[in-house]
Amino acid sequence: MTMNAQQKKLLLIASALLLLAAIKGGLVWWYLQHKNQPVEPQLLACNIDQGRCALPDGGSLYFVSPPENGKPFTLRLEGVQVEQPAVEFAMADMDMGFNRYRFVADGSDWQARITLPVCATGSRHWTATLHLGDKAYSLPFQAR
Repeated sequence: MTMNAQQKKLLLIASALLLLAAIKGGLVWWYLQHKNQPVEPQLLACNIDQGRCALPDGGSLYFVSPPENGKPFTLRLEGVQVEQPAVEFAMADMDMGFNRYRFVADGSDWQARITLPVCATGSRHWTATLHLGDKAYSLPFQAR
């Protein structure tokens, strides 16, 4: 049985549509696999206890008062242009629960009022992960 020109044309169109659907399906699958992967934070090379910590893209981060476990303190973020900055706190090899705070606009800058939980082991070594849009920065520090 031979195909006429109309049947060949329809077969070619159907093949092209199937190929496009396969490509689109592959792209959707790739997007869904990669969309929620956390950003690997860049380690900030500064000592926050000695004052302001300069951020790579400009701006600075600093504690208004020294951080203490179990007592509120304020963290300020200056000179950054992002929609909703946030910071989360964790201890290495220890689950300290959900400790994520959103910064609140304070004029052209930002501030967050933070209370860190007291660790049962007495550890005071924390890591703050600052989230600025699609970038993240990691800052180890020691609470009092």
